Amino acid sequence: MRRNVIRTTLLVALLIMLLLPLVHVLSIGQGDMNANDAEHMVKPMLAMLAESPQMKANAAVEPMLELEDAWAIEDTREESWEEPLVVGMRNGDSELGFDRESNTFYCTLGMEDTGDWPELALFAQGAQDTENLRVAWIDDYSYDYRSDAIREGYRYELLAYTDTQYAYFGVVFTGLPTVTLHVHGGEAALGDEYVPARVAISSADHDAINSGIWVHLRGGGFVKEYPKWSYRMEFHEMTGQGDDQVARSVLGMPADTDWLLIGNGADGTCARNELAWSLWRDWNPDGEAFMVQQSQMAELFLDDEYIGIYQVMQRIDVEKEIVQMGGNLTTDYVSRIIKEANLGEKPNADWMDEVGLYGELRYAPYGVSSRAALARFDPFIRMSMAWEQVPQEEFIALCQKHVNVKEWLDYFLFVQAASLGHDNYFNNVYLWALWDGDSYVYHLSPWDMDMAFIRMFGNGDEDTINLYYSQVWRMLDLNIGDSQQMLWDMWNEKRSTLISDDAMYMRVQDFEDMINRSGAYLRETEKWHGGAQELNLDEIKVFAVEHLHVADRLMSSMWPHEDAVHQE
Repeated sequence: MRRNVIRTTLLVALLIMLLLPLVHVLSIGQGDMNANDAEHMVKPMLAMLAESPQMKANAAVEPMLELEDAWAIEDTREESWEEPLVVGMRNGDSELGFDRESNTFYCTLGMEDTGDWPELALFAQGAQDTENLRVAWIDDYSYDYRSDAIREGYRYELLAYTDTQYAYFGVVFTGLPTVTLHVHGGEAALGDEYVPARVAISSADHDAINSGIWVHLRGGGFVKEYPKWSYRMEFHEMTGQGDDQVARSVLGMPADTDWLLIGNGADGTCARNELAWSLWRDWNPDGEAFMVQQSQMAELFLDDEYIGIYQVMQRIDVEKEIVQMGGNLTTDYVSRIIKEANLGEKPNADWMDEVGLYGELRYAPYGVSSRAALARFDPFIRMSMAWEQVPQEEFIALCQKHVNVKEWLDYFLFVQAASLGHDNYFNNVYLWALWDGDSYVYHLSPWDMDMAFIRMFGNGDEDTINLYYSQVWRMLDLNIGDSQQMLWDMWNEKRSTLISDDAMYMRVQDFEDMINRSGAYLRETEKWHGGAQELNLDEIKVFAVEHLHVADRLMSSMWPHEDAVHQE
């Protein structure tokens, strides 16, 4: 017995001796990593925050100068041609967006128009080494109607001057919030890996944000084909312990550490993704569905360049979603149905080779291999097979074990209502496998709905509806769980309320009105489409309503029912 104790003690001592050098190496490595992080991430963020308008803009903008006084300033000073005298501005705590090429700042006033101009507290930041900076209005914006000034994007002139120089610049008022992003190393530093940056988010209705962030490009190859890129940013703050992630509420949305700036570069209207997301939120008002994400429209300025209209959106946090929906992180799985062309670096499996569809793993419990995790979705894949490949009895059994019929019909009807075609059933779909104690039950949720309200199928001008959703179609054909009656009840309820002809038309109309009243689309089209114009969504308005009638007719022809589908 004693010999065994001595042997064990010697083995433990030997193991400690072997591990001590490794611990030392690891501790040095950790120290180097922290030092590297401080050098390459923390210091740049601190430097950018220290140079931000919130810290440096101290020259109060003075009331309007008389024209003779402005001429006198010009006569006794040299004009600054090459560089602006003013490089930053703030209205109170809210930073103004800046477009250096046009020497114009953008101040958000919000969409609510009481008819009166708000009191402005504008302060200017001089260029480096600028001394005794003074700034005054040349144009009197208060002579114009506030709503006209915002909608038309009127540019108001100001004069900046020092003891030796002077320069003119402009201010434009916008209705949308502004996002000002400065990247360490400039736009060329942006890629798939995080780089340090600073972001300022300004809104007339919410607290201003000025924060250090980590940022990288978002999206696959298709998205990056467009010069109007999308971004993911992670909020950071410096604490006594170092650089830590921090959750922030953005534009009144629930606080989170990570946020997306979505450019929707493939959609010239900037509308489709937001229209579909707003419909999805209203479709699930109690939040009883996965990924009921919040989003708002804003205008982005990147490194002192106007970029355009963006969606500021919550990032999907799959672990948070699982817990919120009553799942369990030790048993449940998440994948994404995706086309081969959009595959990234995450583990994936070829689910349906004949149509080029893959399963991309998004979450698995700790210790489970990606191969085993993706195999958890085998019953779903089996249900997706062609009818002749899966006997009727087997299909019924799979549905009874793995499907919430009402929930699947609800998703199917949403896809029809938003005329999403195949893009959010065979691509950009999150698939959630939640263990119910007996089997995995599968749930669906959409993502990236930038192909909403667009004619994807049909013959010439004749619109059609994509019914090739093999699981739901077959479920209805077999009337599993009284699905046909359930379909009519759900569709008729939605058609008489949320997606009545009038309601759908006004959803699109309201978005169009909001964007046009903000003045933002004039700048978006000037930047990306060769000339300023107002947003016109007439095509989407007409199509969105027409498509609902197509769905009425085609579903009725597929599954006849004595109750007529609601029509106006």
